[in-house]
Amino acid sequence: MNKPKAIVLGGTIPHKALIENLKQRGYYVILLDYYENPPAKEAADRHIQESTLDKDKVLEVARREKVELVISTCIDQANVTACYVGEKLGLPIPYNYQTALDISDKSSMKTMMRQGGIPTSNFIHVGKETSLNLKELKFPLVVKPSDSNGSKGVRRVDSTGEFDQYLADAITISRNNKAIVEEFVEGPEIGVDCFVADHHAHILALHRKRKPQKKDGSVMFSIGSISPPGLSENAKQNIQRIANKVAAVFRLNNTPLLIQLIVHGDHASVVEFAPRIGGGLNFHKINLFAGFDIIDAAIDSFLGVEVTPVYKLHDYYYSENHIYTEPGVFGKICGYEELFAKEVLVAFFPNKTRGMVIHPGKASKDRAASFIVKGETKNEIISKVQQTLDTVKVFDINGNEMAFLHNYRYSSLLF
Repeated sequence: MNKPKAIVLGGTIPHKALIENLKQRGYYVILLDYYENPPAKEAADRHIQESTLDKDKVLEVARREKVELVISTCIDQANVTACYVGEKLGLPIPYNYQTALDISDKSSMKTMMRQGGIPTSNFIHVGKETSLNLKELKFPLVVKPSDSNGSKGVRRVDSTGEFDQYLADAITISRNNKAIVEEFVEGPEIGVDCFVADHHAHILALHRKRKPQKKDGSVMFSIGSISPPGLSENAKQNIQRIANKVAAVFRLNNTPLLIQLIVHGDHASVVEFAPRIGGGLNFHKINLFAGFDIIDAAIDSFLGVEVTPVYKLHDYYYSENHIYTEPGVFGKICGYEELFAKEVLVAFFPNKTRGMVIHPGKASKDRAASFIVKGETKNEIISKVQQTLDTVKVFDINGNEMAFLHNYRYSSLLF
């Protein structure tokens, strides 16, 4: 076989698009994912069932297969693995392994942000043996694992009564047995998708996250987003300054950059960030509504090819939405096909394949599906989201309908 080999770490929907792009570039693509039948498997030339988090196992596979590229797009810890293996084998990587480690560990990230003058909430690091003085922080608080993926273990804490259990859960989930406890900042959460080129963060998309208002002990998970988020010009300028500062402090260039902020009036506070593409359908939104192929740019970033971002932001509303169901073993999704013919949907992607388990934790990895609608008015967006949620049905492996979570089906849209 004369084709160069590439390993893709992670089998999500964005990774399927990544595999397809790599194959168009002439690569023989090996997917490495611990699920038996992940969504991206059908696009790969071969699937090896291993964890993307096991750096030494991935290194062993990369050596054995004599690959020329190890890459991920939208999973923090998989990016760490890609940089680790790339550095060990002298393969191209977008930033060094130490940078990937510093950013993936929220304790290190928050410390460097504070030292670099990047606005972020007050916080403390916590380990199993740490003696806490909660008087240093003001309730409500947020506890989160120091180095987990997605929203696993991220919970809001309103009283000392629930603090101990949530903290213990976060430390247990974290691989380094550490957690972050930070002050909860009031305001809408804004996602910022950028590509850093020539040391400038080009903002490709801004969206306001939608989260359930009910507090039931669940992790702080997102059910979707609204764009544009309705920010003041001063707030947008502040976000631009922050994005440029993040890139400068962490020495990031020629790479995607995803930032999560809380915006209050004209002021913004960084929750966290990652030099990668956002999960879910972020890659598809950016292509649809900015005309920029960020998957293609991410591959160039790994290969060391300088990217010149060319994009144009469209002037209408659009909304990405995630479907969560009760736990069970996923079977199939029905009903969405007819919505394309009615021009209700512009994109719909099942996130599960038959036989995959949906857990009760409501983390981002347990989304059954994601979809995108667009419209000229807010009311058109609301109508299309509601029509989709009323039409789509999810079934388990035995043919039983899997109910949408509590108030999700009829939850309000926030602009």
